[in-house]
Amino acid sequence: MAETLILVLFMITGGSAVLELSLEDALRLAIENNRDIQIEQKNIEVSEGEVQAQEGVFDPVLNISTYYLDGETPTTSTFIPTGTINEQQFNAQTNVEGTLSTGTFYNILNFSTTRTETDSPIQDLSPSWFNSVSFSLGQELLKNFGIGVNRTFIVRAKRSYEISEKELESITSNVLLSVESRYWLLVAAKKNLDLERTALELALDLQRRNEIQVEVGVLPPVSVTQAKSEVAAREVNVIVAENSLQAASDNLKNVLAMELSRKIETTDEPTTAVYKFNETQSLEVAYEERPEMYQVLLDIENKETLKKYYSNQKLPRLAVEGTVDLQGLGGDENPDRLSFGEVPEPIPPQFLGGGEAFSQLFGADFPTWQILGVFSFPLFNRTARGEYVKATAELDRSHITLSKTKDDIALEVRSSIREIENSLRAIEAARISVELAEEVVNNEQERLNVGIGTTREVLEAQRDLIDAGTREITAIASYNIALAELEHAKGTLLQKNSIEIGQ
Repeated sequence: MAETLILVLFMITGGSAVLELSLEDALRLAIENNRDIQIEQKNIEVSEGEVQAQEGVFDPVLNISTYYLDGETPTTSTFIPTGTINEQQFNAQTNVEGTLSTGTFYNILNFSTTRTETDSPIQDLSPSWFNSVSFSLGQELLKNFGIGVNRTFIVRAKRSYEISEKELESITSNVLLSVESRYWLLVAAKKNLDLERTALELALDLQRRNEIQVEVGVLPPVSVTQAKSEVAAREVNVIVAENSLQAASDNLKNVLAMELSRKIETTDEPTTAVYKFNETQSLEVAYEERPEMYQVLLDIENKETLKKYYSNQKLPRLAVEGTVDLQGLGGDENPDRLSFGEVPEPIPPQFLGGGEAFSQLFGADFPTWQILGVFSFPLFNRTARGEYVKATAELDRSHITLSKTKDDIALEVRSSIREIENSLRAIEAARISVELAEEVVNNEQERLNVGIGTTREVLEAQRDLIDAGTREITAIASYNIALAELEHAKGTLLQKNSIEIGQ
């Protein structure tokens, strides 16, 4: 979008190498291109990722594991004369586990199946299948009990995200203030260069007049020397003003993230309209609108939440857990199984066939119930106590920070209003000085023309006129910058320029 804006502006200027910028154009370019704003936008993305990461604490976890075993086991059993048992075993297990924000923890669909094939004569089934599935549900009753404590870090992450948004607003406001200040300083530097060039033209004109008058014998030769000296001095002033203009231009291009080699030209003129501001009303607006106030208040809420969390962490753990377990067994009769009679004892039919292991499981033929109580109490619990002390101190510190922020905002508002008033007086005084200096220059020039004045007096009058003009230019630029500083101090600079920070 920034490139599009530059292209449009380039077309408006007729394809010229000079990019003409209004203040509004400069502000828009800064919003699109400024590096500080881009960095903070990435910080917001980081905060958004942190929210997702914290919410992921309550995501269920699916676990799947499997193994295959093939081995020989030595034995000294009387029933196994070979002294070796060969066995192949395959196992697969899966479960879903996790926690809820209420402090509830669960392990459901904990399913396991094992197929075993062996030549051990003491095993009646080979291959055999053993299946089990269990469901467990538990609840914390003291420590980590309740939605509030378990969502602590999610709530903190969301508030931190809001703080990042406010930080983006704050940085954007700072950038806009910097752009506006540098813009008016560039305008002032441009006018100052014009003034210095005018001063040079006056000095050159005086030199030419003096040369003519010296030739006709009206003035002494030293008058030409004085004029030439002043021309040389003002040529230096023009060079200094040109360098100041280039520096002011580079400063503006830097905050706009533009190439320093790009030529720009300001198109807006500073205002001299008189504005009056009520200090009390301005302070009320500032306390309501400044993003720094929101940031500190959100930080206080975060610290309060963290303090409650660590207060909970000082409690012992008391939890109850219930489990139901279902099992199933089935398989084929082991042809090598031992028999203590002529006819082996028959295997109960409910276990014959691998499918029986699953049938018994689904039919809940062999259920097992279990209730478990857990109590855990750290003997010293210094970690939780220390974290609680730290959280309390950080909360107190945030309250102090709030008071300091309000003091700083009040100082900024009052200083900006005073600067506006000072600049207005400076503009008025400078204008009077310019009018007076213009009259003096005209009078001294007339005196010189009629032979009763001196070149030195004319030059001094011209210098006074240039100084008065410089003071007027500086005062007008300062006034416009002070207006922007007041809007920044009130937290309304974005609204003033119709800029909204995207959510």
